[in-house]
Amino acid sequence: MHSLKITFLFFGLTIFCCEIFGQQKQDKFLVTANLTGFKDSTKFYLVNLDSTQNIDSAYLLHQKLLFKGSVTEPVTYRLYPKPEKDFIYFNFWIENRAITLTGDKNKFSELTIKGSPLNKIDYSVEHKHSTLDKLRDSLAAKAMEESDENKAKGIWKQISAIDTKVKDIRLNTIATFQPSLVTIKELYFLRNDLTTDSLRMLFNRFPPNFQNTKYGDVIKQYISTDKLKKGVHFIDISGKDLSGKNVKLSDYRGKVLLLDFWASWCGPCRMANKDLKDIFNKYSQNGFEVVSFSIDTNLDDWKVASQKDNISWANISDLKGLYSKQAAAYKIRAIPKSFLIDRNGNIVEIFTGYNGDKNAKTNLEKRIEELLK
Repeated sequence: MHSLKITFLFFGLTIFCCEIFGQQKQDKFLVTANLTGFKDSTKFYLVNLDSTQNIDSAYLLHQKLLFKGSVTEPVTYRLYPKPEKDFIYFNFWIENRAITLTGDKNKFSELTIKGSPLNKIDYSVEHKHSTLDKLRDSLAAKAMEESDENKAKGIWKQISAIDTKVKDIRLNTIATFQPSLVTIKELYFLRNDLTTDSLRMLFNRFPPNFQNTKYGDVIKQYISTDKLKKGVHFIDISGKDLSGKNVKLSDYRGKVLLLDFWASWCGPCRMANKDLKDIFNKYSQNGFEVVSFSIDTNLDDWKVASQKDNISWANISDLKGLYSKQAAAYKIRAIPKSFLIDRNGNIVEIFTGYNGDKNAKTNLEKRIEELLK
């Protein structure tokens, strides 16, 4: 998680704070929001979209919000008021600059931004498919309300066609725009939708300073990793457990092994941990092991969840979230996801998702028993 400290500053101190900021030569950010349509003392939250962590909150005074802090690299954040009837929000990049947001409650998703070149690029990229995005949102709302199943299917078919058009626009943007942090992040999000050759070709457009970002690191891992499927040998990954000990997957060579990717904030993962506990206790004396890899970014969150779920098996992480190169080796984009590995180190089953189905647990146990024979 990026080092970030945010302080709410009262409007009366604005001049003093701006002077301090100016002396710090862009090693910190100052976000000023001029917002109309909200009641005084409305509470606003700022959340890091990479880690999904609420960073801080502040109260609106005299139609102004001020946030001050620093980031180690530009990151996308979400600003939103305390939810009332509708949830409204605005996503934007924070970089170590003086950034000004201006707008009204009724068009909160369309705030104007000044002082940030990165947000200017982001607007240019998003604007290319903004009309289609709005059409998709309206169709999705219509589909959810449609009681006629056939009509609903027809609407979702239209949505699928829009998704294809948006994807093509995004790919064209990556291929034609000047390389930037915005476009390499776009490529990061589309990494699962491209062949290895296409991903490599687009990635090679970017100079080293973008290739070596957290987005680039994951893309590089995707390019270098063969497509995972049943029958291929496991990819060795490592992480530290809660005591700080380094643990590698290869430490369990010769065992029947379940590699499970999870996170503290993932509800289905937490439910699956209950089944994993039963399965581990049932077969651990017979040569079966579990290695859980958390894609959390916050050590305390991971620790508390592990304790609540009574995880007694190998439980590791690098605390880099979805930007973990270890998780990227297994092409993790959604969790829970697990891989059953035989004594020879070959992947024999791949499981995605969890819905509490007892049959799924029974089938997994039968498969483990077969491999332990």
